[in-house]
Amino acid sequence: MKFIKNHGGREKYYPTNLKKDLTGDCVLRAVSIATEIDYLEVRDSLFDIAKELGRMPNSQIVYETYLESLGWVKNKPLRKSNNKKYRLKNITKDMIPSRAIFHTSNHIAAVIDGELHDTWNCGPWCANSYYTRGEIK
Repeated sequence: MKFIKNHGGREKYYPTNLKKDLTGDCVLRAVSIATEIDYLEVRDSLFDIAKELGRMPNSQIVYETYLESLGWVKNKPLRKSNNKKYRLKNITKDMIPSRAIFHTSNHIAAVIDGELHDTWNCGPWCANSYYTRGEIK
């Protein structure tokens, strides 16, 4: 899987070129990239849901609630014939819809047309559950 460095639109509003500019906003980036919704709109929506639920915006229940409101569904991890999970870098374009958001260990990232979009390459990590638009694949 090809890696493409992508800040999810954050670069339109905030600095992103230095290490000190990293903010732990993987949820905002991944959701913005995959849904094609503006970074600030995603941020504001996640904060609103977080306030309602008494959680932080990057909590799983918060972004799952948001994605569900957009018509996205959670899918079980993809598994090989030996029942082991795939590494994100080994997921191929034909295994998933054109847009997906994958969980890895303590991180989420967007996959668009078989390419990993994120600020760093998390491809070697296990691909856990993932979200897609519409019906479960």
